Amino acid sequence: MSQESLSLFENLEETETSEQAQAPAAVSDVEVEPGDPEHGSLAEGEAVVVAQPKPKRRSNARAMAKGQRAISISEFFTKNRHLLGFDNPSKALLTAVREAVDNALDAAEEAGILPHITVEITPVKGYSDRYRMLVRDLGPGIIKRQIGRIFGKLLYGSKFHRLKQSRGQQGIGISAAGMYAQITTGRDIEVISKTGKRRPAHRVEMRIDTKRNEPQYKTEQEIEWEHDHGTEIIMIMTAVYKGGKH
Repeated sequence: MSQESLSLFENLEETETSEQAQAPAAVSDVEVEPGDPEHGSLAEGEAVVVAQPKPKRRSNARAMAKGQRAISISEFFTKNRHLLGFDNPSKALLTAVREAVDNALDAAEEAGILPHITVEITPVKGYSDRYRMLVRDLGPGIIKRQIGRIFGKLLYGSKFHRLKQSRGQQGIGISAAGMYAQITTGRDIEVISKTGKRRPAHRVEMRIDTKRNEPQYKTEQEIEWEHDHGTEIIMIMTAVYKGGKH
């Protein structure tokens, strides 16, 4: 290596050494005034490094486990009703009628009875956004002990176990319609059912216990009903009625 190259490297080393000597000392994020009694007396320009406290542990696995719990199917759909088509009043009434009619058609088909279905939509007096939905079918009817389970218990029915296409939402639809009516108006569901000409008709007013996914009967009685067999359901819900095709 030539004498000129050696001189150049020596000059570079001297420059780096002088720059390091002139660099200021690193100062922590915590500023300390000279003479601060908490940290003792410090000379002017002298820096002190103060250890930052560790972040507190907010929770642990055991504490989080205490806050974890299972929710019922009804409670889930109460908070996520858009999954079943009850996300807005305009769509809710159409969905409720469709589910009730689908159930009636399925029952008549299974029993080998020609469907005879009546649908009535009437506004509730004193309200501009509430409607009374009545769906009556003259099908086979529902036995007394099954009324609450069919209309007041989500995911209950016989459609789950079949290997053929069926109407409706597999046992969710009609009970979800009742749940929507209950949430929006606070009114009970009314059901009348009769299974034969010489059998009594049963009238039930009930609600859905959304936490336990179970029906709650308010009234239950035998009544005289003009029809030989069939089922009638009445719900009052917040809705928007629109005529014509949708």
